[in-house]
Amino acid sequence: MEKIGLSFAALAAVIAMTIPQGCVGTAATKCAKPTLTPSDASNAITSVTVKITTATPGAYLCYTLDGSTPSGGSSGNGTQIAASRGQVMVTFGVGPKGTTLKAIAYKEGLADSPIAVGNYVYQSPY
Repeated sequence: MEKIGLSFAALAAVIAMTIPQGCVGTAATKCAKPTLTPSDASNAITSVTVKITTATPGAYLCYTLDGSTPSGGSSGNGTQIAASRGQVMVTFGVGPKGTTLKAIAYKEGLADSPIAVGNYVYQSPY
């Protein structure tokens, strides 16, 4: 009888060690926050090209240039682009102006990413 008790104890120990390890590496439930390069600019003269990337494979990006909050999907707010084409041209008008770029990553089956924010400020060459 004692031998069976040890077998159950050993089996319980194996199960206890296996279950927590099985949770490690499960699929993400949220897209990774986009990265903006450059993250901001305070000396652009006419425009700046911003590269938007995300670590979530197969995700799409959505961005706004008016400071509003972007959201993903077909009814989302903002301009939607494939992550592989993640370049945005921020162009400035006449006079001292700034532009706030906000971007998210989204993918079907995952929650939208946290919002990445970049501030790009026009500097007059005169």
